[in-house]
Amino acid sequence: MESLVSAMSLAGAPLGQQLVVCGYRGHHPLIERLRELGLTVGTELVIRRRAPFGGGIEVEFRGLRLGLRAREATAILVCPGNGYHRDA
Repeated sequence: MESLVSAMSLAGAPLGQQLVVCGYRGHHPLIERLRELGLTVGTELVIRRRAPFGGGIEVEFRGLRLGLRAREATAILVCPGNGYHRDA
């Protein structure tokens, strides 16, 4: 079971803060592809850039950078890097 302490949408997370993927919202078709790329629950990431006016974001995780549309980023739930834990 997963704990969603302080969970927020990736789209609303602050730039440059260490984050951890703690879940997904809804059934966005891109979620399975993101998992295949390694963006799984427990993955640490950082938002490196944000486009103006509600545009996309660039995240870095597992040594790669990936651009996401804002609507895709809303489907990913993140927690602060020190605020997430998985229950056994």
